[in-house]
Amino acid sequence: MKKVIFTLGILLLTAGCASKQPAADLLQDATDAMNSAGNAKECAAETYALAQNALKEAQEAQAAGDTETARSKARLAQSLAKQAKEEAEMNAEDCERRKNAVAAVDQKLNVVDELSGAGELTLDDSFKVIYFDFDESFLSSQAVRDLQENVTVLKNKPEINVILAAHTDERGTTEYNLALSQKRGDAVKEHASSMGIDKSRMSVVPYGKEKPASSGTREQDYALNRRVEFIPR
Repeated sequence: MKKVIFTLGILLLTAGCASKQPAADLLQDATDAMNSAGNAKECAAETYALAQNALKEAQEAQAAGDTETARSKARLAQSLAKQAKEEAEMNAEDCERRKNAVAAVDQKLNVVDELSGAGELTLDDSFKVIYFDFDESFLSSQAVRDLQENVTVLKNKPEINVILAAHTDERGTTEYNLALSQKRGDAVKEHASSMGIDKSRMSVVPYGKEKPASSGTREQDYALNRRVEFIPR
């Protein structure tokens, strides 16, 4: 019995000493945990942001002389940083796919610059925008009619080549929408080709959800964003 009491006493004493660890040391521990969190900033963004905020509050409390708050916030920051690191390691595969998708979008944008000779590409009122239903890449009857008008313009202006800028609304992941926009651009290109336009005159550039025509979140806004635009180059 005395041995148990003695052991508990040692544990309580140790905990008491830990609770009085200097705030500066705890802040350094939290900072070290943040620095060792690896790619948590991208792959566990929410938890990492909470850790950053806790560390900032700890630093502010320390500067104001509130050591108890500084200790508490520093411990929280360290705990959150470790949690963010664990989450990032668990989500590493999905995170890598997202980063690759974003890199693919950037690469496509560079292609646009090369195709256009730099400078800002602008829409031409001669061409109609081809719109799509939610999560679809096939052309509706209205889309086919609009595409026919665009094909007529291209036939009348054989010197013009076009970029088929393909887009989605914001719903869904970056990689999914990038693939969907590619399908939409390819569908327009194939239909235009079947109507007599040489494929070499059309270059598909999938933007996914990166360049919305409307920034709202109503269904009308989403409908405006599901589109393929003909951009002369």
